[in-house]
Amino acid sequence: MIKAIIRIILMPVLMIFRLFLGTLAFITTISSAVIGLGTSLFVILAMVEFFIGYWQNGLALMALALLVSPIGLPAIANFLLKRMDGACAFVEGLIC
Repeated sequence: MIKAIIRIILMPVLMIFRLFLGTLAFITTISSAVIGLGTSLFVILAMVEFFIGYWQNGLALMALALLVSPIGLPAIANFLLKRMDGACAFVEGLIC
């Protein structure tokens, strides 16, 4: 009886949370594609800086390129999304 009441109360919250996670996953996917273009721009600018002799600026731009590349901040965002999805699935498993 109590489990049914908890299920009725939490189901709309979980549905809203799932919709929120889907929206975040969509935004992350689109932003990763756009950021990929920025990564190539940072790498090109870093190479130009290396060739003209400002290697400190080149290293800074390469560090920025690493952060915005698919192995940088987007990977962290995907990791967090997967963990939030796992937590939501765990709660759903408990109440269902």
